[in-house]
Amino acid sequence: MLPENPESLDDINLVNHGENSRFRSKVWMDFRPVYVSGRIQGADCLHCHKRLSADNGRSHLNRHTQTCLARGETSINRQKGGLSPSSVPNLKSRVTDELSPALTNGKVQIAEYASRLLKGNSYGEEIHQNQNILALPAENMSPAEKNNSSAHTAHVKTRKFDQEASYQELTRLIVMHSYPLSIVEHEEMRRFAESLNPVFNMASSLDMEEYSTLLFHKQKADLKEKIALSSQRVSLSASVWAPNAAVPTIKYLCLTAHFIDANWKLQRRIIKFGVFWSSPCDLERMIHYKEACVLESESGAYNVIWEAIRDWNLDRKLFGLTAVSEIRKGESISKLKDMLTQRNCLPIRGELYNIACVDDVLNSIVAKGQPMLYHVGDMLERFIHVRASSALTRQQLLEVVNHVGLKCPHEDAKWWHKIYFRLEVILHFKKVFPSEEVLSAEEMKIVEPICKILRVLYRVIEVISGSVCPTANMYFHEVWKVRTILQEESSAEHTDVASMVGEMKEAFNDYWQNSYLWLSVPVVLDPRFKTTFIEFRLKRAFGTDAPKYVNYVAEITRELFHEYCAPMDQSNGQTSNCQAGDVEIDGFDSDSLEDWDQHLTTQIRNQLLSELDNYLEDGLVPRKDDFDILNWWMSHSAKYPTLSIMAQDVLAMPSSAVHCQAAVSSEGPVIDKQWSTLNIKTIEALVCTRDWIR
Repeated sequence: MLPENPESLDDINLVNHGENSRFRSKVWMDFRPVYVSGRIQGADCLHCHKRLSADNGRSHLNRHTQTCLARGETSINRQKGGLSPSSVPNLKSRVTDELSPALTNGKVQIAEYASRLLKGNSYGEEIHQNQNILALPAENMSPAEKNNSSAHTAHVKTRKFDQEASYQELTRLIVMHSYPLSIVEHEEMRRFAESLNPVFNMASSLDMEEYSTLLFHKQKADLKEKIALSSQRVSLSASVWAPNAAVPTIKYLCLTAHFIDANWKLQRRIIKFGVFWSSPCDLERMIHYKEACVLESESGAYNVIWEAIRDWNLDRKLFGLTAVSEIRKGESISKLKDMLTQRNCLPIRGELYNIACVDDVLNSIVAKGQPMLYHVGDMLERFIHVRASSALTRQQLLEVVNHVGLKCPHEDAKWWHKIYFRLEVILHFKKVFPSEEVLSAEEMKIVEPICKILRVLYRVIEVISGSVCPTANMYFHEVWKVRTILQEESSAEHTDVASMVGEMKEAFNDYWQNSYLWLSVPVVLDPRFKTTFIEFRLKRAFGTDAPKYVNYVAEITRELFHEYCAPMDQSNGQTSNCQAGDVEIDGFDSDSLEDWDQHLTTQIRNQLLSELDNYLEDGLVPRKDDFDILNWWMSHSAKYPTLSIMAQDVLAMPSSAVHCQAAVSSEGPVIDKQWSTLNIKTIEALVCTRDWIR
């Protein structure tokens, strides 16, 4: 007898009715049992779908099969595709495979599902795409679990198989995890998909390429609209990517847009991925993808960036550009700046354009101390070699590593990152085991100051290139930390260390001289600091020359604000002209009111300009750890309507063009090997879409 609540498929054999008296009658080939409280109370005709009682015998079911008109229509199909015993598949195993999702949250009413399966196979038909599974909550479930299970069951019961939706989910899977498009053609992948749903028609790699492109264009259209409706201007950052290969024959330029959306959330989105340089010797790529090589002497960066500006309609919305040294030092960027300036596309004559990538600069500063750092690296290797020679000392070393609180660098980490990590381990080892001889006193004079410098540099890169986008007002403080540590360690006891720090300071000062302006303007728009803080800091940085630098920051800030006021002046001027035209139509001389229009325009402009003065004269906001500058400007946008729009664009400026993981990697940003063999349009679709849907 069939159990009321079958625990598993082993409790019932639905194929061999002889083993189960409940289903011995052939009538169940035409009916589906209906359970109430675990007992059969009814039967649904598989042909006309009429429900009959089934608790008092089966004779009336037999009579129905003889008179059912719908059954007569399907009898022809039965004759054509009769199910002989030898052709019966192992339905028990198939039911087990296909019911596994439903078995997760409760017990399954197996008879209902299997009868549908039998229906399809009995008449030589495919399994219906809309396969419903009824899952009953287990007896030992809590009320909350039963409610969740019931909700899940209702969802599964009403859900229909959608081939198109499955393709979309498969596309997202491949894009999100950088899988090769050819994964859909792997035999193991096809078998896996078939085991989940036999009716799923697996796509080809060309299908996946097409679906990826379609998803890219859909997401791109949505992002274009979002950018158009949110920030008045957009800042760009440009980095160079390379294939994950020993000797890359092509380099890509990745262009990212930074903006603050309508909800005052800082956004970072890749908008362009194009060829920056390609080897003229890569004949195969030119043949396969018909892509012309881009030589270093040509304007690869110019073409990619300008194409993106036009494609995304940013020619009148561009605020600034931050780029790695490989891009910004080229003539093409200067050429692009000149062209954009001539077209009045850049604010304040492009003063905030072509900003150096901060982590790129910090890496170049560290490179100034390369000889000394390599010497330190040799010292550290000798120490580790000694400690790893015995099981006891090796265990001590591993205990210290676990308590350092730093992530162990990957094999592809930058050389100085590995040195810094080992320095932290050794200094921590000295604290944990003070009696152990770690390094000599002379060596400690070298190790300690170098570790302090690298610690600051590493943490600054973590902040400015982190996964959480920082606002531009934070960059000044982070860069100042680098200046402070170099200033402190320039008087180190060890002469070689002092000499190394001197070279680092010189490199930093060159960067500071060219970057203090764009670092300072966002701080002016931080209500906790404003110009008072800039005066305080620049006096320390420039000494007696500080007033001219402070005045220049104030001048640029005011000029930028005037440009943001200009559109309002123009709109007011257009309104005045319209009014004057109306007066002239009525027969009055419009010239007699021209001075009045000018007076109104001047008055409105003075009111706008006083907005900046009012902000600067208002008191400073107290510093708090949880202060949210974007939330502050959003809540004060009514008080400072023009200044808040300007702050929205200024605070979105990036200081880095790469993410933290790539910033500390010796290889920099890399594109997955399985994608690098595709044509550039497909690569762009995959890279951009992956960034957008994360």
